[in-house]
Parts: sequence; structure tokens; C-alpha cells
Amino acid sequence: MANHKIGDHVYHTFCGVCQIKDIAKLDGDPSGNEYYVLSPLYGDDQRNIIRVPVSNSSSLRRPLDREGAIALIKSWPSPDQDLYILDSKQRKLAYERALNSGMIEDLATLLEGALQRKRRDTHLNSMDGQFVNRASPIVYGELSFALGIPYDEVVPYLDKLTGKDKLTGKDKLG
Repeated sequence: MANHKIGDHVYHTFCGVCQIKDIAKLDGDPSGNEYYVLSPLYGDDQRNIIRVPVSNSSSLRRPLDREGAIALIKSWPSPDQDLYILDSKQRKLAYERALNSGMIEDLATLLEGALQRKRRDTHLNSMDGQFVNRASPIVYGELSFALGIPYDEVVPYLDKLTGKDKLTGKDKLG
């Protein structure tokens, strides 16, 4: 039995916030299992359709509400903390664990660490760039959805709260 209905918004571990477009059986699937047909709202996955078995939907949860988003922002890692993992093997494992778990707090911390690297070195290596490209729409998309603000306003909103520009690391006030 489906816990969600068509039109609901859900957070998918690997894609972030999605809308349920349909609940349907797959053509050619003799099992007759039903699937949530998801359409991601943010990032490169917007062009994809994701199918999740109704009977095994552990990769789905309700998106953060406004209070949850505010709590996440209050616990947001400070740009002054050094969060970048120098050891590339440890960093790669941390990226993989965070992306596989979909834990928004872990993704936010690692994302902030990668952005610190970008501020220091003005560029990202391939692994860090791929992580930022994958994690940004998940983290910022969920905050956009929960706060009811456009996606492209999330980073400036976070900058305002921390008093720092995420790209330069300079204080906004002077």
C-alpha cells in the first residue's frame, strides 16, 4: 500500500526533492509491483524519471519543513571552521557515504568544506567539483523547497546569515 500519493513531494536519498507524478506498474514487469514515478525538482536529475518500488520506499522521506530547514541552517557549518578533508581517499569515502545516505547534515558539511577549498584555491579538482555538482542541488534544493524561496536565492540567503560570501569567504560587512 502506498504511503504517498500522486502530487506529493518527497525527498529521495539520491536526487533530493521530487514530486510524485504517478504510481504505476512497470510495463513488462510480471511481478505486478507498483512504483512511485518521481520527477526531481532540482539539478541535472530534473530531466530524469526515477522509479521507486512502493513496497521498498526506504529511500524516500518527507522533505524538511520550514522548521527543519531553519534548524539545519542554525547548525550550518561555519565558513571559519576548516572542514575540507585533505586526504583524498578519506574525502572520497566521505563523499560517497554522504551521497549514499542522503543525510542532509553530512552533505551540507562536506559541501561547505569543498567550497572552502574553492575559496582558497579558486578552483576545484575533478572529485570535489563532481561532489559539489551532485550535492548542491540536493542540499540547496531541499532548503529552497522548505523555505519557499527560489533555488538561486538559497546561497545568498545562507551568505546573509553567516555574514560571509560563500565564493570569496570575505565578510559581507567590510
